[in-house]
Amino acid sequence: MKFKLVTLLLMLIVFSIGNLHAQEEKEIIPVFEGSRVNYDDNLGFDFFDICVGKQTEDTAKIKRVEGYIHHRFCYAPANTSAYEIVKNYEEAVKQKDGIVYDLVQKAECIEAFMKKGHPGHGMTNYEYLQLPNYAGEYFSGKISGDEHDYYIAIALANVSGKIVYSLVTIQSKAMETGKVTLGNLEEGLMEKGHVAIYNIFFDTGKYDVKEESNDALKVIAEFMNSNPDKKFYIVGHTDNVGGFEMNLQLSEDRAKAVVNALINNHGVKTEQLKANGIGPLAPIKSNKDDTGKAKNRRVEIVEQ
Repeated sequence: MKFKLVTLLLMLIVFSIGNLHAQEEKEIIPVFEGSRVNYDDNLGFDFFDICVGKQTEDTAKIKRVEGYIHHRFCYAPANTSAYEIVKNYEEAVKQKDGIVYDLVQKAECIEAFMKKGHPGHGMTNYEYLQLPNYAGEYFSGKISGDEHDYYIAIALANVSGKIVYSLVTIQSKAMETGKVTLGNLEEGLMEKGHVAIYNIFFDTGKYDVKEESNDALKVIAEFMNSNPDKKFYIVGHTDNVGGFEMNLQLSEDRAKAVVNALINNHGVKTEQLKANGIGPLAPIKSNKDDTGKAKNRRVEIVEQ
């Protein structure tokens, strides 16, 4: 089957929120090609409930996301199936290195999607999906940027042989990389299987964990101690300054030092942790400037 791939255009649109100054929103994803947009609403800063995978094997995990919400209610082109639209958005999100959330208990996800509010269009209770009783398909994903994360949720229905769908995008603040919290540890490990930590500190060329790292280590230990059945790799990363073998050894020594600190000073179980170092082999930015090098010097927690 050929899918009409949605091009992920980053189009700049401007809207005002009450008497506040105009806000800029990057529209992360447009409607499915050929769709007729019936309602197009920038709903301002609010919260929206999105399915972000599994709570248990049989229960959906619903996350309340705050951000700038854009809703469009659309009629799909003729002879287009709900499955085709879902697969189209799935591929579009993946092409942007985004996350497609696992779907369990679809009914829970659709129910969460049906938040009421924002009266408009002549309706007392404005439904994000105009025909909630018909909704049968759901999709959700997330695309991360340096400044913002973009959540995408779609509910679809077949009404008298025609596919209609609501597309909601939420522009939210990106997860802070400079501060470790229980929330971003859980979210990063759940969504990507790894989290980069930037507030564990070392002197240049050395592997002793500095005292100012204690706040981060306490949070990491709290997370691990509250998840005693889970195991993690602590992985050291460097920039490309200096010799390759030196950086490889330095990154491993730093990872081992973090493991020792978590076990000896914060009560994490030895069997939960393994240390490894991969030096400059997995950069997340170019090493051409200081900003990129700073991003590449990190400790990562990776779920085993």
